Amino acid sequence: MKTSNTLFYKIAAVLTLLFLGLAFLISNSSVKLSEDYHDEITQGLNKDVSKYIVEEVQGLFDGDSVVESKMGDLMHHVMATNPATEVYLLDLKGNILKHVAMNKEVKATSIDLDPVKEFIAKDGQIYIKGDDPKTIGGKKIFSAAPYTHDGQTVGYIYTIVGGNDYDALIKEHEASYIRKLSVRNMLYALLAALVISLLTIYLLTRNFNKITSTFREFKAGNHDARVKGVKQGEMGLLANTFNDMANTIASNIEELQSVDNLRKELIANISHDLRTPIASIRGFVETLMIKGDELTEAQKERYMEIVLKNSDKLKKLVDDLFELSKLEAEQRTPDYEPVQMAEIIQDIADKYRIIAQKKGVSINTVYSKDLPLVYADIALIDRALQNIIDNAINHCEQGDVVTLELTRNDDELKVSISDTGSGISTEELPHIFERYRKGKFLTDSKKGSGLGLAIVKRIMDLHQVSIHVKSVLNQGTEFFFSLPIKRLSTV
Repeated sequence: MKTSNTLFYKIAAVLTLLFLGLAFLISNSSVKLSEDYHDEITQGLNKDVSKYIVEEVQGLFDGDSVVESKMGDLMHHVMATNPATEVYLLDLKGNILKHVAMNKEVKATSIDLDPVKEFIAKDGQIYIKGDDPKTIGGKKIFSAAPYTHDGQTVGYIYTIVGGNDYDALIKEHEASYIRKLSVRNMLYALLAALVISLLTIYLLTRNFNKITSTFREFKAGNHDARVKGVKQGEMGLLANTFNDMANTIASNIEELQSVDNLRKELIANISHDLRTPIASIRGFVETLMIKGDELTEAQKERYMEIVLKNSDKLKKLVDDLFELSKLEAEQRTPDYEPVQMAEIIQDIADKYRIIAQKKGVSINTVYSKDLPLVYADIALIDRALQNIIDNAINHCEQGDVVTLELTRNDDELKVSISDTGSGISTEELPHIFERYRKGKFLTDSKKGSGLGLAIVKRIMDLHQVSIHVKSVLNQGTEFFFSLPIKRLSTV
């Protein structure tokens, strides 16, 4: 399935928004700075306009009334200097008494005097805006001077340079100015965005390419490939996730290879062990059929015993395979109940004494009669003990002894099966519970199915107990495990 390059679209979207944002901010800030710069220069050049008007138009206001005849002089001076200039005569409270302002209607009736007083106090050496009488809430640059009568301040001359006609002219050229300014600023913004985008893409793709390269290397079969040097941010999270995944996959591959090798070995061994008794059975049956009349009754009986013995061997191998497969597939779970272990080991000892006596091996039991009950699956524990004892007898020769012993240890009952047989070599000891593991020191005639101890280990795992083994070559072996006297908490 084709996938879209979402990373590219995300980067493109971020860069586009960044570019537009930069262009907008730079354009707005440039226009604002330009306007402030122009207003500050204009105010500085016209800061003395109000002083000039006060000097030229004397007797306009005496503090109580305005001389209308003088308003004509004021109008003449305004028209002579700058027709766009607006002049307002204010009283000491900021009320507009008279004005000379062309075109647009004067809407305000008073002016905030704080900017006016600050302007006069600093003799116009500051950049400050005052109220625009023609626009409610509007602000304009201005010039101001106190108006005196008989040496006392009776009001103020408040002059707005440019006024609304000036503003209209500015508006006519503003679009062209902003367009030109925007084009230039766009170029600057584009350059900045390009540099930032190249840096961003480099930082992203540097780690991205490193991760992608490791992905390809792992896909090509190098299961040791890991992403190195990428630890921070989302790329670091991606790299760590891949490394964890790769470790899991490599571990699973090793486990599968191990299982596959074991499966091949198991199949080969089982095939060999199945072939031997089957071939023997077939051979003796064919002999009985072909030479039945020529054989004595003693020969026939001996041949039938051999067939029966191989049949038993074949049945045991199949039973062991079936039992182990059920245990490993967890089709069998322990059915816990109170168990008197003394009775179980005594029954098993009695059962195996006949087999042991044929080899000249003695079986002893050691336990106290007042031992407490334990909780376990009787059938599974019985099977495990039989496998261990069967294994012990196979390792013994005439005169050897197999001992089954029960001892109490705090809240546990220790079960021990020891023998004085051939023992197990140090090399073989760590592997005896593996499936189809057979001691290399055993002869073919003594080899079992190779599954007995694997079944024992699985039964102990199901009971959540550990089985231990001690052995010295040519001196003997001891298997032991402990069952809890009190019921398992997980049961």
